[in-house]
Amino acid sequence: MTFSKYNLNVLSESLFTELTTDQAQMLEGGKRIDILTVRCIKAGADSDGTDELFFTINGQNFRLGNPISIRTGGVANAGAGTTFSGNTANVGLFEKDGNSAIGANFIGGFIDSVNGTRTRRVSGAGSVYEVTYKVTN
Repeated sequence: MTFSKYNLNVLSESLFTELTTDQAQMLEGGKRIDILTVRCIKAGADSDGTDELFFTINGQNFRLGNPISIRTGGVANAGAGTTFSGNTANVGLFEKDGNSAIGANFIGGFIDSVNGTRTRRVSGAGSVYEVTYKVTN
């Protein structure tokens, strides 16, 4: 059957579905990055020895309202991820000070676009972390 505007009304409605924004971006050739875990090698960005972490992915905040509270030697599930339609995902790890991103300590970051699971070490503001993440189509 050839599709045209004249015979579309005979198609079953089950052929059509609404897509979420993430699904639409993936169909358009976008990729997805999921931050899986963070392992604290040294928590030093905050004077009390506990860092409160959040992420940015291509400028969008993740976990800012519910930061990961972690001390040296700790490991936590990150629970952050998004699709991206550009060439790369730019990930930043921050230590939250106060109630907003203003004044947060930048710990480190990385850029990636290649499919696979990897671990990157980031350090800054007196802290050192290993961030494990996965990039997929």
